[in-house]
Amino acid sequence: MAKRILLPNGCSMSTPSVNPKNYKTGGQTLLNKDWYIQYYFYDPTSLRKKKLCIVKGMNEYKDLKERREVTRILIQNEIHENRQGFNPILDKYVVVENLNEAELHGDLDFITAFQIALTKVEASEKHIYQIECAIKRIAKAAKKLNKLDLTISELQRKDLKLMFENCNLPDNYFNKYIKYISRIFVELLEYECCQTNLTRDIRSKKTVRKKRETLNSFELKTVLNYLEENYYEFWRYAMIFLYSGGRSTEFFSLKKEDVNLDIQEFNVTIKKGNQYKEVTKVILKPVINLWKELLQEAKNGDYIFSKGLKPGKTNVNSNQITRRWYRLVKNSDKIKYDDGKILKITADFYSLKHSFLDTLEIDKAMKMACHTTSKTTSIYQVNKEKRDREMLKQIDVSL
Repeated sequence: MAKRILLPNGCSMSTPSVNPKNYKTGGQTLLNKDWYIQYYFYDPTSLRKKKLCIVKGMNEYKDLKERREVTRILIQNEIHENRQGFNPILDKYVVVENLNEAELHGDLDFITAFQIALTKVEASEKHIYQIECAIKRIAKAAKKLNKLDLTISELQRKDLKLMFENCNLPDNYFNKYIKYISRIFVELLEYECCQTNLTRDIRSKKTVRKKRETLNSFELKTVLNYLEENYYEFWRYAMIFLYSGGRSTEFFSLKKEDVNLDIQEFNVTIKKGNQYKEVTKVILKPVINLWKELLQEAKNGDYIFSKGLKPGKTNVNSNQITRRWYRLVKNSDKIKYDDGKILKITADFYSLKHSFLDTLEIDKAMKMACHTTSKTTSIYQVNKEKRDREMLKQIDVSL
């Protein structure tokens, strides 16, 4: 019995067969016969349940080699279209089921398998977005290499390596893609879609770790003054970010009830390795008034930073900060030196955090950023953390 190929929406198809059966091995007399491809399409939700599908289009080719090649392509295209949601019984494309509810199995084309597996990955919004971008780029490479129709069970390491190389990635991004797709394979292995993590033996590229560019004292003050005068809400966010040692992903999930201004603290959930941990962070004196502004504007249940970097009901993507910084700061010709010359800023937004932490003693900087080494993690107990927070509340740093 021919193997069933599983398709979206609970459908399936039999493995296509070709008439004449010896089309791959026969001689020139095959050209005198009528060739066709046939398979059964199954749809459990349809009244007809199944349909015998006949595909032609190769008989106009009078060269045996060409006819065989066209037949191979027609089979490949038929499987591809059905995997994309085409239903021959209904004679139309049916919207593919919600990926969150879709079943993972070895007969899925590998890109669809990657996309479904991604819905099962637990990670930050930013990390999920990064993996999603990697999958899209790999899909483009697969299309160029004519490998889009490979199922996840058929995909080989050499195929994946070729796709990575075809993406023309810088070495550091090549290494990131290996990590991203490796995380996808963790899910695929658990659902028995494949036998091994194909990224495991793809060698990483050698890279030189560049030192993060930071703003010097003059640049920092100039940029902040410019933002305060022209883009107040962004300046307010930048100041709070600057004095927190935190991450934008943390701030964009922060709600009014997570902040206790009376004791200068707010609670966020951060990821350490594969673990999520709730951490209490300190509100420093220089930005208490900015926090007060936000809390006065916020209603119960509001996100502190929503649309326009103001309190609101909508949870927005933290990636907008990078875009704002590029548009308003890095791409600006309005930030100037005292003599009127344009001050070009090339450092990224995250450099604010490093610029601030650089002004603190190492032990205070570690506590602000919630950084711990493997040696200190085990002795960082509740009482000590509380004492550390009380110490931080007394810090009054002038920029």
